[in-house]
Amino acid sequence: LWNDGTVCDDNFNKQTSDNICKELGFDKSASWSSGYVLENAAQDEISINLDDIVCETDNWEDCTYSTDHNCNHGEDVKLTCRRVQWGTEGFALIDENESVVTEPNVVGLLLWNDGTVCDDNFDDNIADNICRELGFNKSASWSSGYMLDSETQDALFYQP
Repeated sequence: LWNDGTVCDDNFNKQTSDNICKELGFDKSASWSSGYVLENAAQDEISINLDDIVCETDNWEDCTYSTDHNCNHGEDVKLTCRRVQWGTEGFALIDENESVVTEPNVVGLLLWNDGTVCDDNFDDNIADNICRELGFNKSASWSSGYMLDSETQDALFYQP
């Protein structure tokens, strides 16, 4: 909500979602989409207060927007923000809730500088080395495929 009203998705993009999440005290956005969150009747009772947000830098103060709108509540932004906690050298292992894995023997998605890692030429030796960088003894196993509910391809399932 912005000033007790919803935000319309016109011109909304990843840059905008990251800036809003930073403004809310998070590191970045995990995802965004648009549509109804509340039961239709309940959401329809809330005014739409922000539209046409355009962010061209990493700073919310540089973004432009309109308090007038041409939207319906099917265009309301649903935003998920997250805090990023990196391992050594930019590696991170996150679970299905996008929380950083800190316990051994938990399956997670391997990230490098907030992007997924392709499995081309990936092997047990590489898996063991990355696990050591993350503070684990070695890899228990690894495989590739989809883990999170996203369209990310070549993402690694990774188990320390």
